[in-house]
Amino acid sequence: MAGESAEIRVMLVDDHAIERQGVRALLEAQPDIRVVAEAGDGLEALPLVGSSQPDVVVTETIMPRMNGLELAGQLLRRYPDLKMLVLTRNDREDCVLRLVQAGVNGYLLKTVDQSDLLAAIRSVFHGGRVLQPTALEAVLDDYLQRVREPAAQEYAVELTAREREVLKLIAEGNTNQDIAGLLCLSRKTVETHRSNIMDKLDLHKVTDLVKYAIRDGLVGLD
Repeated sequence: MAGESAEIRVMLVDDHAIERQGVRALLEAQPDIRVVAEAGDGLEALPLVGSSQPDVVVTETIMPRMNGLELAGQLLRRYPDLKMLVLTRNDREDCVLRLVQAGVNGYLLKTVDQSDLLAAIRSVFHGGRVLQPTALEAVLDDYLQRVREPAAQEYAVELTAREREVLKLIAEGNTNQDIAGLLCLSRKTVETHRSNIMDKLDLHKVTDLVKYAIRDGLVGLD
């Protein structure tokens, strides 16, 4: 998809239209960048990539129907030469790691300066990789923590760390789709975690899960 000309063809994927429009205005003011398509979520974006032929897809991670991780997985399998740059408000370490592992070329938070965003788009177009310092710190911190943690926790018979995280988000009122976006997981994976949690705890109502989460200190009463 990377064009022979110097023009960078960009597709924007974000469920917040006003933010998407702001980024579009910034990009279209650049002589070497053209926005060729927009989408409100990953599901809407999939068919547009084939028709609009972008060089770089700039995407949010937290979106309805299909989040950024699911979109990256599908697009990079279909179009291995496509460049993907994440522009998100999600600074969770596990989300950064999953998207980097999925093959995205850059990860920026929406607090980034406009000049840095433009530089990142140009960099990934030319084959570079870009991680905002806070995102890079998350990757390094997570890696070091995994290296240092003993493997003994694998023998725990209670909920895993991921299951406790999912349970906390369930108790806070998040839907499966919300949780998928927040944790950069597929909705199917979240559904599997929910089912495993219910089976392990022998609790099959959301209200009972909430009560358990409160007793366990995962969430407060306020």
